[in-house]
Amino acid sequence: MNKKSNFKILISGDFAYYSRNNDFLKAFRDLKIDYEIFDDQDKYDHIFPFKKHSLIKRITHRLTWKYFASRVGKDLIKKIKENNYDVIFILKGWFYSPKTIKKIKEILPNSKLICFNPDNPFNTWHHGVSNDWIRKSIPYYDIYFIWGKFLIDKLYKAGAKKVELLPFWYNPEIHYFLDLKDENEKKYYGSDIAFIGTYDEERAWWLNQIKDYNLKIWGNGWWKANKDLQKKWMKKPAYGEEFNKICSSSKIVLNIIRKQNIPSHNMRTFESPACKAFVLSTRTNEVKEFFEEDKEIVLFSNPEELRQKIDFYLKNDKLREKIRESGYARLINSNYSYLGRFKKILEIL
Repeated sequence: MNKKSNFKILISGDFAYYSRNNDFLKAFRDLKIDYEIFDDQDKYDHIFPFKKHSLIKRITHRLTWKYFASRVGKDLIKKIKENNYDVIFILKGWFYSPKTIKKIKEILPNSKLICFNPDNPFNTWHHGVSNDWIRKSIPYYDIYFIWGKFLIDKLYKAGAKKVELLPFWYNPEIHYFLDLKDENEKKYYGSDIAFIGTYDEERAWWLNQIKDYNLKIWGNGWWKANKDLQKKWMKKPAYGEEFNKICSSSKIVLNIIRKQNIPSHNMRTFESPACKAFVLSTRTNEVKEFFEEDKEIVLFSNPEELRQKIDFYLKNDKLREKIRESGYARLINSNYSYLGRFKKILEIL
């Protein structure tokens, strides 16, 4: 597209430097889409009175989030009233009540109101992932984009008007192979097995099954884990170039697909292969649709199989190299990048 699109988008979401939501903005720039942003997370952080990460903040947030989030919704409504947008694009919608979403349609009845939810909207066991506002707002969107096939029927049953599949993606400007030449860097970032991700009990359970291996854990919150896993923890998260260095120099990069993403996939399904990682991932049907098992990716379903695969591939360097190269080739020759995914949004609009 050489000319600018003739419609204007307001996109609402979290646009902190680490957020994958920024890929939407880059895609819109690449595709010459006229857009404005409304950073809902930043708005909430400025309104919420407790700034420090503390027990008081967590308790207060849980008890009062609807009050402060409603103020974010009012700011969004004010911005919409002052402008004429053809598309209102809500990313997740954690801060917006059904009343707010319904009001948007009343203000701009001829505009398209769409949502992309990068999490499972029906997750009721993790407040930070979803909430009752998200679920009750589903019927008010003109189009609801979702990453997992297994969620499509659930969304229709929850009242969705139109649901479209939008799988996750990678950004080649962020995720790429780095051939480390410095031996100190290789030693620091490399290991037999690498896991990159924030602590949770599910991930800790899996990593406890392989704590006797040469394992390095990168991510926040692992001080909550037991002493054995804390010894494996590198005491920091890994973003950007550090993520690439770990994936590029580790023999095996472990992808644990969380409960809320099964039987689908996650962002790591594409981000790690983009760095030419040898990926050992939770087995799901959708992962097998994106990559061929044992030729482009290796999968496991239980702790016994996980250990067996680790033992086998640590002893077979040539086969491991072949699989990681094949996975990378499949990735770059497929429509798995952010631009390929987001072109679909434009086609539908």
